[in-house]
Amino acid sequence: MKWRHVALLVPLLCPGWFSSFAFAASETTSVHAMWVWKTDDILLDTAGRDAFLKEAKILGLTDVYLFLRASDYTQKETSLGKLLAVMHEIGVRAWGMEGWRGYFSDVEGPAGLYAAADAMIAYNQRNSVPFVGFHTDMEPQDGQGEGQNLFTNGVPQSALSSDQRASRDRILTEWLEIHAHLFKKTQEAGLSYGAAIPSWADEYMGEPLQATFSGVRKPFLDHLLPLVSQCVIMSYSTKTSNVINKITEELRRADLLGTRRIVFGLETHAGAGMNISYADTPDKKRRAAVIADLGFIEEHVISHPSYLGWALHDWAGWSILPGKIGSRSSEP
Repeated sequence: MKWRHVALLVPLLCPGWFSSFAFAASETTSVHAMWVWKTDDILLDTAGRDAFLKEAKILGLTDVYLFLRASDYTQKETSLGKLLAVMHEIGVRAWGMEGWRGYFSDVEGPAGLYAAADAMIAYNQRNSVPFVGFHTDMEPQDGQGEGQNLFTNGVPQSALSSDQRASRDRILTEWLEIHAHLFKKTQEAGLSYGAAIPSWADEYMGEPLQATFSGVRKPFLDHLLPLVSQCVIMSYSTKTSNVINKITEELRRADLLGTRRIVFGLETHAGAGMNISYADTPDKKRRAAVIADLGFIEEHVISHPSYLGWALHDWAGWSILPGKIGSRSSEP
C-alpha cells in the first residue's frame, strides 16, 4: 500500500497563521478523510468522541467533515473547542460542513448555507484551534424530498425538451454560483473550500454534462474544478474497478489544472444498496475490505498529479461496520 500521511506541524502561533498553513497543506499532503453527519455523537458524548479518535488514529485520518449548522458554532462553542483541540493533537484537520437540497432557490435558497460558512469563519476568529475550511455536500437532482423537478433525472441532455433543458441549466448554473460564492468567501478568510460531488458530474447518461456559468457554456466539470480546492467524488461502489472508472475523467481533467484536488469516496453507511455500500454487500461487509480496497484504488490512481486522497462516508456507518483492518484487496 502506497499511503502517504504527513502529520500537521504544531503548534502554530495564531488562528490566521494556522488557517493559511492549512489551506496550503490541504493541497500538498494526502487526504484521508471521513464525513461525520451526526456530529453530536462525537461532540457531546465522551465515549463517542473517544471511539472516534481511536478509529481516526487507526485509519490515519487527516481531515474530518463535521456537519454543523450556523447556530452550532456559538451554542456548542465550548464543546467544539475541546473536540478540535484533541483532533489537532493527533494531526486531524476539522472542516465545517453543510448541505441540503433545500439550499437551492426553488426551496429556501442558499442564505442558511452562507450563514454556516460565516459562523465558522467567526468561530475561527474567536478560537485558537480553528477549522481549516468549509465543505458542502449538496446535489441538484430531483427526488430528494425538496424542491421542484428542475434537473429531470434519468434523461440525457440530448433528450430533454426545451423547457427541461432550461430548468436543468438553471439549477446547474445556480450550483456553480454557490460554489463560486463560497470559494471566494473562504479564500478571503485564508481557508479552503471543498465539496462532495456526484460521480456523474463529468458525464450524465452517457453524455457530457454541460452548464453555463459567467456567460460561457462548457462541460460542467470544467467550470467546477477551479472553484473547489478539495473535490470529493462520491464514487460509491464496492468494486474497485468501478470506483477507478468513476474518477478517471475527473482526474484527467483536473490534471490539466496542475494542483492536487481529487478525492474519491467509499460508502460504509447502510441503506445505499448492495454493491454500493460496504454495509449492504455481504462479501464486503467488514472494515478490512474497505481498507484493502482503499489501498488498491489509491495504487492505481496515485500517479495522477491531481490525486489528493480518499474519504469515507460516514462515521455512523464505519463505527458499526464489523471486523478489523486486514490485508490488501486481491480484486483485479
